[in-house]
Amino acid sequence: MQKQWLKHVLVLGMSLNLSVAAAAEQHAGDIQPWKVGNDIYVNASFFEADFGDLPGGLFNTDDPGYDTDTAQGAFGAGNWLRFAGLGTLQFWDGSIWSNTLPNGEHIVIEDVLGEATTFTGAGVTNPVGVIDQLDAAGDLHSHLDFTIFNAGNNPGGSVGAYWITLQIFETAAESLQPIGNASTPFSIFFNRGLSHEAFEFAVESAVSAVPLPSALWLFGSAIVGVMSMVKRRGAALSA
Repeated sequence: MQKQWLKHVLVLGMSLNLSVAAAAEQHAGDIQPWKVGNDIYVNASFFEADFGDLPGGLFNTDDPGYDTDTAQGAFGAGNWLRFAGLGTLQFWDGSIWSNTLPNGEHIVIEDVLGEATTFTGAGVTNPVGVIDQLDAAGDLHSHLDFTIFNAGNNPGGSVGAYWITLQIFETAAESLQPIGNASTPFSIFFNRGLSHEAFEFAVESAVSAVPLPSALWLFGSAIVGVMSMVKRRGAALSA
């Protein structure tokens, strides 16, 4: 009887350890997309990051990362997961969000191929980037670099919060055409020198102010734009 009880405890302990290990594979704070059928889903509508959390200085971060959630639905093995930048760079000055940047700030995302996507108050340059290639299980965990620059194109940024909007989609490595539907647009908010409380207030102000009809319009327009942008970027992966 005692041996059976001990065996039961050991099996239960192994099961719990496996469950904890599986849960630990998903990194808190990361963008966690998954795919079911033709649709891509994301674990949240907005994410937060803090410039200066890298040893590289006060104006860089590699958060949030991208960590696919294959437990809910895997992508295609060997395909590419991409992002598309939408809209304009927004700045929080302590009272309002606006696309007026105090010192010409712009945020650059360096993708896995070394290509730069640049967000400014006027729009997005080179808006499509490659997150990474999916492995044989349709999974990936990747971090891209975000850097904020000033008008002189030097790393730097006024104290405040910054807001960009992205969308995720999948392409086959061969055809480079979008497979299925892109994700719903989501936001990334960056803290540049604000207190935690002031930054959270800025985020709350943005999230509560975004009207749903505008978000839906942005989503529909972005899908049309992504189709043409992917064609122009096709040579990057085939090189």
